[in-house]
Amino acid sequence: MAVGQGTGAVGVGKAGALHAVGGAALIGADGLPMSVWQVWLRRLCIVMIVWAVLELAFGVVFWTVGSLVEGARIAGVELRSIAASVGSTALVSAAFNLVIGMLGIRGARNPYKISLFFWITLADAVLTAWAMASNISSGIIDVTGIVSGLFIIALAVCTWQVRGQTGYFDEHP
Repeated sequence: MAVGQGTGAVGVGKAGALHAVGGAALIGADGLPMSVWQVWLRRLCIVMIVWAVLELAFGVVFWTVGSLVEGARIAGVELRSIAASVGSTALVSAAFNLVIGMLGIRGARNPYKISLFFWITLADAVLTAWAMASNISSGIIDVTGIVSGLFIIALAVCTWQVRGQTGYFDEHP
């Protein structure tokens, strides 16, 4: 069995390290078992990468439809321009989410390499929380925005905890 691949149940050991019961523990770059926060950050980033792959497929489908369909109109707008716009936006978003997810997995594996991911998720979480609060105070309830916002905030919390494992906050209060 390769390092980091366990199929058994998961338990928490000393110092919050997550380990597979009856299997191999997820091992970080330092050779130590990953903490609970590292494992959850890795899981959330895997979800982000899966989402990016789905966005990529969605973007390719729309881009293809935009290039093949000619003359069709929806609400007075040519379908070709709508599909090309939605497809290109999905492709850009997929590329961005794929890079961010890979940075997060790298940071989860080695907390000393989490700086860029830390600042990206911190800024994103602050702006997302602000947008969610603005929407809610305006009486706008956007379920997809709330789910997305909670996902980003969960990423930021895990990232904050992983960054703290490096002693960063001891030196930078």
